[in-house]
Amino acid sequence: MSDFEAVVDGIWAKGVAVWPKLFVDKYAARGLVTVAHVPLHAADLYLAIGCALGDPIALQLFEDGILTDAARAIRRYDSSHAFGAEVMQRIRIHLLVADRDVPRIGRYDGRASLRAWVGTCAVRMALYVMRGVRNAKEIAIEWPDVIAELPTGQIELEAVRLRYADAFRTAWRDACARLTPRHRTMLRMCFVEGASVDHIATTYAVHRVTVWRWLEDAKARVLVGIRVRLGELLPASDPGTGSLLALIGSQLELGLSVLS
Repeated sequence: MSDFEAVVDGIWAKGVAVWPKLFVDKYAARGLVTVAHVPLHAADLYLAIGCALGDPIALQLFEDGILTDAARAIRRYDSSHAFGAEVMQRIRIHLLVADRDVPRIGRYDGRASLRAWVGTCAVRMALYVMRGVRNAKEIAIEWPDVIAELPTGQIELEAVRLRYADAFRTAWRDACARLTPRHRTMLRMCFVEGASVDHIATTYAVHRVTVWRWLEDAKARVLVGIRVRLGELLPASDPGTGSLLALIGSQLELGLSVLS
C-alpha cells in the first residue's frame, strides 16, 4: 500500500465512523485528496469531499449541520431573515457550485474544523453583502474585532475566549495598532473586505507570492504583539494564556486558509 493510499484509507475510516450514512467513492475523490497525512479533522474532510462530488447525502448533512451553524455566526451583523437568507444563498453558490473544475469546498484540507472554515467564509460574505447596501465607512465594525471574533469550531477555545474577553480584545487591538500601515491594510482587506490574494496583488502591482509573504509577516507580527500584551495582562502561569495564543494562531490560519 502506498503512502497516499494509507492517507486516503485513514480519512475514509474516520469519515465513515462519523458519517455512517455517507459513502464516498474513493476513486472519484482521488483528485480531491491533497494532504500528505491524515488531518486532525479527517471526518470533516470526508464530508467536504462528498459535497465537492455532489453527493446528495453529503449535501444534506452539510446543509443541516454546517450551514445551520454558519447562519448563527452572521446574525450579529444583521439578524433579519432577508439578510441571513441572502448571505447563506451566496455561501452555497460560493462553496458548492463548481469553480473551473471543482467546487471551492474541494479546497478544504481538514486543518481546521469544517464548521470553523465555513463560518469564516460566512462572516466574510456577510461583510461583503453589507458593503453592497452601505458604504464601507458606514459599517460600524472595527476590523481587529472582526478577526478576533471569527468562529473556531472548538468549544474549549470558545470558552477561553469568553472567559478572557476583555484581555483578548485589548491584546488584539493593541497588536494590530502596532502594525505597519501596509500590514494593517492587507489584514483589513483580507478579513473584512473579503479581497482575494489576486485582488491584493493587483492593487499593489506585485506577484501573489509576495502578497502571501506579506500576510505571513503580518500574522507573525500580530502573534508577537499579542504574546507581549497578554504577558502584561495575564500572568504567565495562568492556564488561559497559552489557550488564548493557540486561539489567536488558529484564527489567523483559518482566515488565510479561506482566501482564494
